[in-house]
Amino acid sequence: MRRWAARGEALAGRYFWCSDGLIVRDAGITNMTQVLAGLIRNGEFTRILRRLDD
Repeated sequence: MRRWAARGEALAGRYFWCSDGLIVRDAGITNMTQVLAGLIRNGEFTRILRRLDD
């Protein structure tokens, strides 16, 4: 995350994601909400958080 922060990626290193998870660097609802809002603004929300079929 430090590397991404230095390069300005992943909302300045505020999150890490893989195919089955999203990790927010700083704990708390406010930080989680800010990361999710940033993903929506950047158009990455649906790429990172995919809807599962029933």
